[in-house]
Amino acid sequence: MATAAAAALAGLSAGPSGPVAQAATRPAELSSNAPVNVVASGLNGPRGLVWGPHGHLLVGEAGTIPSLCDTTNPAGVNCFGLTGSIADVSSGTPVRIRTGLASLLNGGEMVGPDDLEYVDGHLYALEPASPEFVPAGLPGLTPALSATLTTQYGALLDVTGGTPKVIANPGDVDYQWAPDHDGNPYALAANPRGGFYVIDGGSNTLDSIDSNGNVRVLALVPNTPGGANSVPTCLDIGPDGAVYIGELTGFGGTATDANIYRYAPRTGALTVWQSGFSAVNGCGFGANGDFYVTEFDTTGFPSQDVPPTGAVIQIGRDGRRTALGGDKLFAPAGFLAGRDGSIYVSNYSSLWPFGDPAYSTAGQVVRIG
Repeated sequence: MATAAAAALAGLSAGPSGPVAQAATRPAELSSNAPVNVVASGLNGPRGLVWGPHGHLLVGEAGTIPSLCDTTNPAGVNCFGLTGSIADVSSGTPVRIRTGLASLLNGGEMVGPDDLEYVDGHLYALEPASPEFVPAGLPGLTPALSATLTTQYGALLDVTGGTPKVIANPGDVDYQWAPDHDGNPYALAANPRGGFYVIDGGSNTLDSIDSNGNVRVLALVPNTPGGANSVPTCLDIGPDGAVYIGELTGFGGTATDANIYRYAPRTGALTVWQSGFSAVNGCGFGANGDFYVTEFDTTGFPSQDVPPTGAVIQIGRDGRRTALGGDKLFAPAGFLAGRDGSIYVSNYSSLWPFGDPAYSTAGQVVRIG
């Protein structure tokens, strides 16, 4: 299977390009008791999902905790390595088609290739953090590893070939742009007019990447009315061509603080489109035209003491909201629309308690509907 998956990515001229959520007829809306089935398990911190070549279901994996750690950081232990990967879960058994991608344990949470896109025969992965996050003089950090991490942290990578190719580094741009020097690209969407849109959960910005790899900050997502950090984590392009953005919110965020914003590319206006959500960690439009919101935790930004039980909220075209997933979602992340009206999310995407490796290989992809 590994050979077949690698061959599929080597000859990417075949197969669907981009989201394959379009159906011949509009599927029905999902009901609150829609079944939740595990598509694949044994994943290492699953995050963003994408339909790849030949309709294969691919997921980015943040990775397992690296062994090279900096214990002198007063903000907490940081660990650096290349444990990130991309898995093909189409068969139900994870087949890692790309390994050795930059990963990071930061603040007790693993981050790695957070989101994926498949466009015009190329598979792209978005890496977290920024080059400035690589520590200088850390014992055990070899020049080769330092160079790889510096190249990949914060970067949009074309991982179609054997060696990842840097298309742009929005993490570096956002680090320089943000007054508090923070860059952490988290979600990716192909721009129908070419290039990409990127959401950065560190600088709280919506960025654009043009076909030449130039990065531009388009909008700043504001803090919540209560003062919590926005931490935008997802985006999708709507049927109207606007960009829809969801926010996780930071510490202090309540169960109703998170918004879905709408960004109008023609005017640059950023407005609240929907409100009253909790800790959004994935979003997008389904094949039925509804909008879906993946809530990492239904009680607000998670604390160290309460396990993050999540849900997916379906927003009908009439505005009616339906909670999906029942009690079967634990720290879910991402969103992917199925052709038939079903949806896919990553499950057990996070370490719990933060920094505990017990769940680092317990990730799942689940199908609802």
